[in-house]
Amino acid sequence: MMRMGQTLRLRVSAALNEHEEEFPLPAGWTATVYPPRDRPAMTESDIRKALASPVGAEPIAKAAKGARSAVLLVDDFRRPTPAETLCHAVIDELQAAGLSPEQVTIVVGSGAHRAMNRREVRARLGAAGERVGKVISHDAYSPDVTYLGLTPAGTPVLVNEAAAAADFSVSMSTVYPHRLVSWGGGAKMVLPGISHVSTIHCHHGRVKGGQWAGPPGECASRRDIEAAGRLFGLDVALCAVVNSRQEMCGLYAGDPTKAHRRAVALARKVGDTPVSGEPPDLVIANAYPFDADGTQYSKAQAPALEFDCPMLLINYFADPSIYHGLYHGPPAEFKRRAPLQPTEHTDDLLMNARVFFFSPQYGRGFVPPDRSWYCDNDWPRLMADMSRRFTRASVAVFPAAPLQLPRRV
Repeated sequence: MMRMGQTLRLRVSAALNEHEEEFPLPAGWTATVYPPRDRPAMTESDIRKALASPVGAEPIAKAAKGARSAVLLVDDFRRPTPAETLCHAVIDELQAAGLSPEQVTIVVGSGAHRAMNRREVRARLGAAGERVGKVISHDAYSPDVTYLGLTPAGTPVLVNEAAAAADFSVSMSTVYPHRLVSWGGGAKMVLPGISHVSTIHCHHGRVKGGQWAGPPGECASRRDIEAAGRLFGLDVALCAVVNSRQEMCGLYAGDPTKAHRRAVALARKVGDTPVSGEPPDLVIANAYPFDADGTQYSKAQAPALEFDCPMLLINYFADPSIYHGLYHGPPAEFKRRAPLQPTEHTDDLLMNARVFFFSPQYGRGFVPPDRSWYCDNDWPRLMADMSRRFTRASVAVFPAAPLQLPRRV
């Protein structure tokens, strides 16, 4: 039996059944956990203050006066946004502006991911879903869209018809480092959040992406998203920042671009992760709090790539499906396809893999399309195999990798 050494304790399953899990490591490994700088959770009073002092805009209770209808754009379970808490706060503001529950609609924006079912929507919104007239789970393949025009980059913007019909709009999302648009959140709730799949195809395929966690204003893809937000007429964006425990630790409301930039500045501080010593032999990147489904693991890869060494990704999926409308077509078509089968564990794969992957759902609903990865759903077996390649190893561990910005010191 292999001797074990340190034991990691990591939070997993952010979208469902969140808990702490233990991960024993081989005796020859020396692991250093590098948490982000973080920040304490906001209080209810802090949230009210953020809404009362918006960035570059009037408070919602004032700005929405006279509106006959309002829409709340909410991200889905794949993001760590405290959706129910923010919905309650915004609905209170809209009621103060004179709107009745029947005049308010919530659209859950899933982009090109599958639309959430009723059970998932209820879990996402909680009691807030009972305080509005209608709740819609956006379907990127639905023909019920409204064309709003072209962005300067030439992206045709078609969005959810019900959302486009509202007089007043508020988005709520989390700001986090992103490999395509530099930083997520803000107007991303319009594109791709509530956009038609053709709009998402055009934006993702034709508009140049940016640097991961780079300056958002210098990212062409990010600018195109914000242009789509202006065409939509997004009135207010709530841009949340979460800490490594998935608690909201910052919130900026107001003008979609200005609020987003303020949130980016805070997210940089919260996610700042000083890393000292010699370069590691291996990076362990925990996908929490973006361990919602099989399309999110790339968010944990990004910080690990900064070290140019093999990585081990840990991902406990709430939903192991890898479905993404851009690559798999309509959901019904995807379901008819034969699922990928797990890759055979060979010595050649073990000794040459740059990415190792662990999830209890591997082979039970999830198989990554990259066949060069060494994957397993059994932690002791994976450690026994990896210890053959990494007899002794210096290991850097990022417990909330998608939020972290490693900085060598």
